[in-house]
Amino acid sequence: FVGNNYLKLRHSHSSFTMTDSSTSSKPILGYWKIRGLASAIRFQLKYSNVSFDEEVYEQGDAPGLSNAEWLDVKFKKGLAYPNLPYLKDGAYSLTESGAIHRYCAKKWCPELLCDDDAELYGKAEMAWGVYSDLKSFFTTGCYMGDGNKKALGEAAIPRFALVAKELSNNKFLAGDRLCCADFAFVELIEMMDFISDGEIFKVHQSLKDYRDRMFALPKMKEGLVEEKKHTFNNKCALINDAQK
Repeated sequence: FVGNNYLKLRHSHSSFTMTDSSTSSKPILGYWKIRGLASAIRFQLKYSNVSFDEEVYEQGDAPGLSNAEWLDVKFKKGLAYPNLPYLKDGAYSLTESGAIHRYCAKKWCPELLCDDDAELYGKAEMAWGVYSDLKSFFTTGCYMGDGNKKALGEAAIPRFALVAKELSNNKFLAGDRLCCADFAFVELIEMMDFISDGEIFKVHQSLKDYRDRMFALPKMKEGLVEEKKHTFNNKCALINDAQK
C-alpha cells in the first residue's frame, strides 16, 4: 500500500523467506493477501495517521489452495493465540480483529472508542455485535454456500433494514461520533455492493449516504483505492470478485 512497506512471504518447497522485521519501529499487520478482515484495520490505521508495515501471506492456487505460507509459521510468531489478522507493536502482539481495532484506537485515536460517554460507548459496542452477525452471514455464504452470488445478495439485503433505518437518522453507527466499528461496517457495505450488484443502495439509500460520508473522511478515499487492488475473499471462496 502507498506509504506502507510490504514484508512479502513466498512459499517454496516447504521453505520461505521474508525481510527482517525485528527492527521495525512501526506496527506490523499480518494477514492474507486479500481485503478480508484486514481492510477495515488498514482503513482505521490510515485514518489515525499511523504508518505501518505488513506481513502478507498468499494462499496457493487451485487445485491445492495451500495455506502453507501461513501454517508453516503460525506457531513461530510468538502469538498467544495464533490467528490472522495479527498486529505486532514493538514487543507486544495480539490477534482477533475486534481486539486489534480497539487496541489501535486506544493507542493512536482514543476518540474512536467513544468511552467518554456511557450511551455512546454502548451504541459503539452494540454496533460491533450487529456487524459481526452480518459479517458471519456473508462469510458463510461466500465460503460454504452454493456459490450463488445473486441468491446471497437477495437474502442479505433485508438483513440490513434495521441498521439502514438507524443510519437514516445518524451520521455514524454510534450517532454523530465515529467509532471503530464504522471502519468494519463500511467495508462490509463495499462487499455487499459487489455481491448485490448495487441493489443494496437502491433499497437502502441511507447506506449509500453513509458510505459516501465514510469515504469523505481523511485518508479513506486513498485507502479505498489501495484496497480495490485486492479481492474481498481468499482463492478458496465460492464467491469472490475478479482476481487482481
